[in-house]
Amino acid sequence: MNIDTQSVDQAVTAMAEVLAEYLHPEEVRLLKSQWQRYSTVSVKMMQQCVLDATRRYPELQAYKSDIRKGFWDTLQSDSQQTVEVDSHNSHNETIKALIPVSELVLTFYTVIEALRSQLSEIESRNLFLTMHQTVSQERTFKGHHLNIRQFLEGNRPFVPDNEHLLNNLMQLAYVCLCDVAGPVEADEMMFQAAETAKQSYPKKLVEKLF
Repeated sequence: MNIDTQSVDQAVTAMAEVLAEYLHPEEVRLLKSQWQRYSTVSVKMMQQCVLDATRRYPELQAYKSDIRKGFWDTLQSDSQQTVEVDSHNSHNETIKALIPVSELVLTFYTVIEALRSQLSEIESRNLFLTMHQTVSQERTFKGHHLNIRQFLEGNRPFVPDNEHLLNNLMQLAYVCLCDVAGPVEADEMMFQAAETAKQSYPKKLVEKLF
């Protein structure tokens, strides 16, 4: 596979085109910004990008081979180069798209990330570790594997597409935020996070979380 003439921008754009069939545009944008850190294109880089995507979004695991093949095919199409692609997946069905993450879940992620952006590293760590510990003990979330600590790593942990549970998670975030920053500051941070989310998602979706 000769990719010496490919730029990082070309490679990342090709990856984004493929993932656009599987993920919400905002999720693709976050991955693109992460991949832009690479200085050169290599097979190792491409493999790492597939790994990044499937780790952050576990639902993509079942389509890893299709995604990897799609990356190479897109690069080949863009550059008019001959790229060898493993043919052992030729009998797999083509998956056009996964069920997308709902707008309500994406709104929740946006609010939480907006809260995190207003906190210091220590405050952020205290908030999410406290939330994680509380979630693991609360009967409300029993049966749901919620790894809230992933927010500390800049990732988006799986959360159920359930308005009642997301509302409970947001209430828990507020309670923990009061402990971390104080009630007055917590109110202001929640307000700012909600306003940030309203710039990207319908007001009624944001209000469902609060």
